[in-house]
Amino acid sequence: MLYLSKLASLLTSENKDWRKNTVFLLDGASYHKSDETRTFFGNLGVKVILSAPYSYASAPIELFFAYFKQTNFNTAYLPVGKK
Repeated sequence: MLYLSKLASLLTSENKDWRKNTVFLLDGASYHKSDETRTFFGNLGVKVILSAPYSYASAPIELFFAYFKQTNFNTAYLPVGKK
């Protein structure tokens, strides 16, 4: 919510009417559906759409993630946090 507050401030400084043509698309994670999050977005005055699970049509970024996961960007095989 801190990030979204800062993002809203930045967008407002650039265009006071950004809320009229902006919609946040969130997945159905439990923290996106919580009462606290819904209240926060309501107070922020932005529209929110919750996408269905694995809904690639409504969340095109999922197609990028699927492609990204198939490629090896760690060609030097450097150690990472996950095993």
